[in-house]
Amino acid sequence: MRTGTSFARDWQLIKVARSLRQHDVAGSLLRRLLKDAPPGLTERVAAIAERLGEEDGTALLSHAEERFDPPTLMEGLLLTWGVPSESTETAEGGILLTIDCTAAAVRDTFADARVAGPYLAGYARALQPDAVFERGGHGRVMIRFPPREK
Repeated sequence: MRTGTSFARDWQLIKVARSLRQHDVAGSLLRRLLKDAPPGLTERVAAIAERLGEEDGTALLSHAEERFDPPTLMEGLLLTWGVPSESTETAEGGILLTIDCTAAAVRDTFADARVAGPYLAGYARALQPDAVFERGGHGRVMIRFPPREK
């Protein structure tokens, strides 16, 4: 213990540490950049987000067991982040994941829905190249995972 410290000081530091949220400079910066961004910048950020999603999805695949299927991996990832999603089986035997991009967890994870969509699309395609990303109404996005060949 260094000289000049006291229980009161330590207690104050603990209270400050507990009351402050994680400091996210990148998220705040990205939100401000995209707020009034010209169209070219928005598209460039979306392209970078999609590439990051592909890289992260490829990294997950390298660590996942072979028997895990891509929709389960994607759903597990969303669950880990606290992002609300709904999984349904399609008539063709594939899986449709519906994601609510208006949820607070999406803003916390991606800073902006314009980043979330491309990132998730890249991630899904890394997990299963024929996955299809679609934008729906009311801030929802869908990822269709066609049935895989056995």
